[in-house]
Amino acid sequence: MINRNSMSRTLSVIVLSVCGLLCGGSVSASQNDEAGDVAVMIVIGQSNADGSAMFDPELDSEMKAWYESPANPRKMKIWYRSSKVENQASNALGEAARWVVDGDTADVDPGWLDLWYRNENTLGRTAMNMIHGYGTWSIGGGTDCAQGRRGMEGAFGKAFAEAMPETELYVLKLGVSGSFISSWANPADDHNWNYFCDNIFRPAMADLIAQGKRPKLAGVWWMQGCADSGCDREYYLESLKRLVGRVHDVLCFPEGKIYVGHVVAPGESSVAPDGSTSFSRNVRDAQDEVAAEDPSIEIVETGDFDLQYEDAFGGYIHFSHSGVNAIGRELARRVLSVGPDGWAPYVCPVK
Repeated sequence: MINRNSMSRTLSVIVLSVCGLLCGGSVSASQNDEAGDVAVMIVIGQSNADGSAMFDPELDSEMKAWYESPANPRKMKIWYRSSKVENQASNALGEAARWVVDGDTADVDPGWLDLWYRNENTLGRTAMNMIHGYGTWSIGGGTDCAQGRRGMEGAFGKAFAEAMPETELYVLKLGVSGSFISSWANPADDHNWNYFCDNIFRPAMADLIAQGKRPKLAGVWWMQGCADSGCDREYYLESLKRLVGRVHDVLCFPEGKIYVGHVVAPGESSVAPDGSTSFSRNVRDAQDEVAAEDPSIEIVETGDFDLQYEDAFGGYIHFSHSGVNAIGRELARRVLSVGPDGWAPYVCPVK
C-alpha cells in the first residue's frame, strides 16, 4: 500500500468542507504567484478514451526508455482510483448501461501517481488504463489485465514534457468501456459523470488548490460514440451539447477547449472494414454540427490512426498501440499550439 502525504489529504478535506467544492462549487484557484499555473488535461469517454490498445513490445521499450531517462522532468501526475467497469441490466433510458464502480482491490489509496506509459499503480506510477471487469489494479498477466492495455497518455506526456519541461501536468482520466453518452450527459442516468466528478475531478482539484496551484485546462479529450451507433443525430447532438455545457459550467472551465475524437465512419477502417460497418454517421454528423456551432470544440479525425480488430469483442475495433500513440502526439501538438496563455483558467463560481 502506498501512503500519500497525509497533510495534503487533510488540506484537501478542509478545502472541500469549508468551501463546498463540488462540481459546480464556489471556490476559485489560489492566487499564489509562487505556485504558478499548472496544466490540467481531462480524458473522458469509453474504451478508446481509456486506451484498449494491446501493447506492442517495441513501442513499450521506446516509451520505457524515455520515461526512465533524465529527459523526463517528472513533473507529470495522474489521479488514480481503483475502479472497474460493471454491466448493468438497464438504466432509466432502457439501455444496457456500463458504469464505472470502485474496484475490488484497494491496491493504492486514491491520489496522485506519477504519469507513466502503462499501469503499474503498485509502484506509484500509472496511466490508469483498465480493461472492463479487470479494472485498473495491477494483477494477472496478458492483454486482458490492467497492465495489458495502453492509452494515449504515454505519448501525450512525453511530447508535452519535451516541449514544456518546467510545466506541471495533471491528468484527470476516466474511460468507461462501452458507455453510452447518456451516462455522461443525460440527467436520467449520469452515473459515469457523477463518478468522475465525485472521485476524480473534485478531490484532484481540491488537492491542487490546497497546494496553492492555479489549474488551467489544457484541454479535454472526449472519445465516445460507438455505443450510440443506434441513436439518431438529434439525440447525440443534444447530449453532446449538454456535456460541453457541463465542462464549461459545472467543471468551471467556461473557456475550456474540448477535442472530440471523430468516430470511425462506417466501413472506413482499413484494418477491418467489415468490423466498422456498424459505426454511426449520425454520431459523426452530430459531432460535426456541435463543432460548427461552438468554437471551443475541435474535431480530431481518427480515421488515419491505426486500429486493431478483436475477435473476442465480436469484431469491435479499438485503436492499436501505434494508434493511441499517434492520438497522444496529435493532442499534444494541439494543446501546445494553443499554449498556456490560451488554456482555460479555473473559474468558480461561473459568472
